[in-house]
Amino acid sequence: MRFGLALSGGATRGVAHIGAMKALEEEGLVPSWISGTSAGSIVAALYACGVGVREMEKIALTLDKRIYDTDYKGIIWGILQWILTWDTTWDGIVKGKYLQNLIKDLTGGKWIRESKLPLAITAVDINTAQTVIFVNNKRMIKDDDDILYIDNVPIYQAVRASIAIPVIFKPVIIQGMRQVDGGVTVSVPTQVLRNMGAEKVMGINLGYSGQRRSDVNNILEIGSQTIDIMSYKIMKSTTHKADIIINPHIYDVGMLDMHRIPEMIERGYRAVKDSIVSIKRVMNR
Repeated sequence: MRFGLALSGGATRGVAHIGAMKALEEEGLVPSWISGTSAGSIVAALYACGVGVREMEKIALTLDKRIYDTDYKGIIWGILQWILTWDTTWDGIVKGKYLQNLIKDLTGGKWIRESKLPLAITAVDINTAQTVIFVNNKRMIKDDDDILYIDNVPIYQAVRASIAIPVIFKPVIIQGMRQVDGGVTVSVPTQVLRNMGAEKVMGINLGYSGQRRSDVNNILEIGSQTIDIMSYKIMKSTTHKADIIINPHIYDVGMLDMHRIPEMIERGYRAVKDSIVSIKRVMNR
């Protein structure tokens, strides 16, 4: 069966997408289109470039806190600016170069038009509030007042823009636009898959789903949780655009909980396995 798969953001929780996709493959469910927001854009991009889920799992298990390369000089300079002038040009805690270089290496520096699968990655122009969606082929998709489609960037740049959680990651300037995390406007990018030709669409949502989190007590978690809450509100009004949404309910995992990566992969895997009857019924309708 042919279907599109949309992957949400979720910071470090994004590794759960790997487990979910491994379970889908074991059940013979392989997406023909794929899209991703923020952390989901990393998994979507790698998959669209031919990196298998088992290889992604091996890579994920080697990750540590180095992926969040703190801009210490920028922080100090930003504080000094604020003290001296009551203004600052400091725009993010994390440089994002480590992840950008990792994605560049894993995708071979490919441009988005070179992806093996139809691919969509979301971001937002922070100055205009316009959603930007990077796609491998925009011939059948038209720009409108709310969405700009771009198909002439390297994949690693598109992913770097998509993961730029405001305040936490520095924004990225692409084609003159200062771009941030796609989750600001598109939590689970399902509709773009319809626009690209997918008749059946499945979404995997790793975000907050209404539960209380008591550990939102630092700037990283506050920033991440803010995006998750926004995404949750968006999701409540857009779930009709997917045929089925799976949520592994891993809202309780923090950005720096790298030691829980094996657990997150397993929880993504189990969420799909536990819902496989419903998934197959919907996909086969």
